[in-house]
Amino acid sequence: MVNSAHQFAQITISPKDVNVDTPVAANDSTVQGVLSLVYFIAGIVCVVIIVIGGVRYTLSRGDAGGVESAKNTILYALGGLLVILMASAITQLIFDRL
Repeated sequence: MVNSAHQFAQITISPKDVNVDTPVAANDSTVQGVLSLVYFIAGIVCVVIIVIGGVRYTLSRGDAGGVESAKNTILYALGGLLVILMASAITQLIFDRL
């Protein structure tokens, strides 16, 4: 007679065998890739806005209102770029810890 406990000891079941979804942490490379793309696009948008602010500054021809508006545009775009860099560093730190 065959020992049934011995047969079961040799069976291994993987998550793919029982159709279990993998957790998000296992797919962190996909999430990290998407976040990198979002940060890259947001960085490009900030640089374009900085260039637009520079053009507005140049075209203001000394008008106080135009100069102030252009300076604010550049300042806010630089602040946005700083936030993007900090967010990127924080998410990179989190993914390095997983």
